[in-house]
Amino acid sequence: MFQEIPENCRYAYARVSSKSQENNSSLESQKNEFIKQGVPKKNIRFEVGSAADPLKERPVFQKLIDQELKENDLLLVTEIDRCSRNTLEFLKLQEKLFNKPAHS
Repeated sequence: MFQEIPENCRYAYARVSSKSQENNSSLESQKNEFIKQGVPKKNIRFEVGSAADPLKERPVFQKLIDQELKENDLLLVTEIDRCSRNTLEFLKLQEKLFNKPAHS
């Protein structure tokens, strides 16, 4: 199924919690994993900030979800905790994505 999704419809979100992590290999390793999965570099979004922060306080992620992702696009993260701190927040995010109106 994954291979059937065109590369230009694949997006990725990489996040680290702090500035100190930004300079280590964490963002780079996330980026490399996305590239291996066929995500174009131009479709990879990076952000520094805690997953404990509300979604509205993570502008890169917010924009990706609200403005960039379209119906049938794929969003990759290396680990669920890159986009959510706990299961409840992840389920809320999942519901938001599934209920997102389709647009072109």
